[in-house]
Parts: sequence; C-alpha cells; structure tokens
Amino acid sequence: MNLKNSKIALVILLFAAVAGCASRFDADNVRNRHTTNFSTDLEERAAMVLPPDRPLGLSDCIQIAIENNLDLEQARINQRLAELNRQIAFTYFLPQVNVEMTHAVMDKQPTRIIGGAAAPVSDKTVTETVITAQQAVFVPETWFLYEAFRGGEDISDRVRQRTEDQIRLQVTALYFAALSHEAAGEAIASGLEQARSLAAETGAMAVEGMVMPSHVAQALALVRAQEAGLAANRRSLQETQSALLEAMGLSPAAAIHLKTETPIVVENQDLPDQILAALLSRPELFIADRNIDIETQKTRMAIAAFLPDIIGFASFTHTTDSFLKYSDSWMFGAVGVLSVFEGFRNVYEYRASGVREEKARMQREQACLRIILEVVLARSRYDQAIEYGDVAMYELTAARERLTETDARWREGLLLPSERLDAFTRHAAAQANLAAADFRKQVAAATLLDVMGQSRKEEDSENAH
Repeated sequence: MNLKNSKIALVILLFAAVAGCASRFDADNVRNRHTTNFSTDLEERAAMVLPPDRPLGLSDCIQIAIENNLDLEQARINQRLAELNRQIAFTYFLPQVNVEMTHAVMDKQPTRIIGGAAAPVSDKTVTETVITAQQAVFVPETWFLYEAFRGGEDISDRVRQRTEDQIRLQVTALYFAALSHEAAGEAIASGLEQARSLAAETGAMAVEGMVMPSHVAQALALVRAQEAGLAANRRSLQETQSALLEAMGLSPAAAIHLKTETPIVVENQDLPDQILAALLSRPELFIADRNIDIETQKTRMAIAAFLPDIIGFASFTHTTDSFLKYSDSWMFGAVGVLSVFEGFRNVYEYRASGVREEKARMQREQACLRIILEVVLARSRYDQAIEYGDVAMYELTAARERLTETDARWREGLLLPSERLDAFTRHAAAQANLAAADFRKQVAAATLLDVMGQSRKEEDSENAH
C-alpha cells in the first residue's frame, strides 16, 4: 500500500471511530431521569415558597408567579435573544480580521530549466502567513438593519411586560376564585349543620305525629343536597387551587393556604378617561409603533440597495521562502460593489416594503380599536358586577331577617316544616350568591385595570403602602 492509500485508509478509520463513539439515545432512561429530577425540583420549590405556617395573599401569589411562571421565563429568554441579535447586528460595524497560514512540503526540490540547466526556484518547505482586515466604509443597509434589531429588542421587552400583566390577571382571577370557593364552602358547611339539626327535629316531631312523613323526607333530601354541594365545592376548590399553583409555576399537586387581602380598587373615572389611559399605557400599542418603525427601516434598506457598498481592506503576508527577495509585504485597497441589475428584485422589494409599512399602520389602528372595545366591555362588566354585589347584599339581609322570623315562629309552633325549609334554603343560597358576587367584582376590577394597562401601577401602589 502506497503512502496516498494509507492516508485515505487512516481518515476512514478515524471517521468510523468517531461514529462508533457516538452514544445511542436511550428514550426510557432520559424520560426516567427527567421525571425524577423534575419531581424533585417541584417539591423543593414548593417547600421553599409555600411555607405551611404562612398563608399567602394576592401580592405573594403574583410575586411567586413572576419569579417561576414558565411562560414569563420564555418571554425573558426571547428578550435575551433579541438583545443578542441586536449585539450581533452591531458587529457589522466592526472590522473583520482573518488569519490564514499555509504550510507546504514538497517531495522534490522545485526547479526550473533555464538555459538548458536546472535551477531551484523555491524552498522544498514553505510556510506562508496572511493577515487580512476588512472594514465597511459605506454600507448604509447596516445602519438600518441595526435599527431594526434594536426595535426587535424593544418589542421583546414589551412582550415580556404584557406576558407579565396577563399572568398577573390570571393569578388574580384564580386567587379570588379560590377565596370565593372557600367562603362558599364555609356557608355550605354551616348550612349542612343546620340542615342536619332541622332533619333531627323534624324526625323527632314525626315520631310524635306532629309532622307528616313527607316533611321528614324533605329535610333528609335537604341534608343530602347540602352534603353533595359541600363535596362539589371542595372539588372545585381543589381544581382552582391546582390551576393557581400551575400559574405560579409550582406543582398543581402541592398544598396552598390563602389569606384575604385588601380588595382591588379602581379609581373613579369616566369611560373616555379610561380609554385614553389604555391607549397611552398598553404595551401592544408600543409594539405596534415599533413595528411601524421597523418596517420604515426596511424601506430604507430597500432604498439603500440601490447605493454602492464600499469596503476598505488591508493585508499583510509573510513567507519563509528564501528565494524571495522580500519575505514581508503589505497590500491596501478598497472594493466598491454596485448592483446594476438583479431582475428588478430591488425595485419590487422597495414597493413591497412600502406595502408592509402601510400594513403595519393598519394593524396599529386595529389594535387601537380592539383595546377601546376591551375597555368598554370591561367597564360594563365592572359596573354590572358592582350592581350584582349590591343586589346580593340586599338579598342576604332579607334572607337573614326571614330566617330569624321563621325560627321564632317555628319555636312557637306557628310554622310548617316546609316553610322553615324554604327559609333556610333561601338563606344558604343568598350566602353563596354574595360570595360569588364579591368574587366577580374583584375579577372585574382586575380585568378593567388590566385592559387599561394599570395593573402594574396598582400593584406598585399596594407595595408602597
């Protein structure tokens, strides 16, 4: 085997060895390892941020969600990528330096026949080193490209802000839903005790022949209905708490204890003022403004495509060839490139960029209209929630007074069991309705602040207090 074939065989063996060292993907092992590590991480995180002796308020839940929610973490990663892309674009302004080294070994002395005699013309072993530097002197597209990437970085920051606002609203809704279920559960549990007491009294009276057997059946049915309602309430509470934990970036299977904090307050403003606040604060509109600016930069890039690109360069060469008089040499120059004709691509690109810019402006107008509608609907639901809350309070007051009167008449023997059952049922329903109305009012307030772009300011003011 000659030298050339030996080298080829060596290269083949090397590639075979590298391929053989490549590890085979073991799906079961990877899944088992990830499951174990992920479960352990969830347990440790839950133990750290969910102390069993300290119930969490709304601000605590929001803070934990901001630190651990995976959607927000992805938004932060996208923001970091946008920053890196902007930094990469800035490198186009910096000089490019390349280093090249060539080492050549010849099996024969390079010679040339001159006048019938052979004379060497180069060394058998030559090493040549070349250092080349290039600097863009006039490349206008680079400036507009950098501005576009800087706009993308700003957009990613606004997207992160909006993601944080949406997570804040989601946590707020789930937090008050859980509190509502807890309050309703307490009312149902209290009603269950009263229903059991009523069933026992009715059963005793039935033994004495003072009430009909149907009244006993009604009382027992009420007890069963209360038991079923309490079980359903506990399941709903568990589901809501699990959803809240998932929004907080924690294990849905963990245990969480909540406390009631100061209700969310919306500043008394007219609808036009709230719409104006939304148009001045919503991150989506800042993003729309930035998109228009980016499309404007792209239009300028399309115009710059008609201009020449000028690049200056310098190179230094060093060789070990002793037959050369000068082993070192410098070369300087400039290169200019002007696109004369590319099948009208630049012309159509310029026209398309103008259309895209107009499209971005229309999208901003659509975003404005959509946000105005969101504020109008949120304000309407907020006002409706306040009205429903007032109605629920009056209904509970009336039901409480009726239950008190009914108990008094029951003790005097002036009331049928069916009437007492009806009064008791109405009181239990009024308690549950008031708890649900309070929940709807808080969620409506949080939603209104969110569509106005004020949820972050509301939290900051609460922390200041």
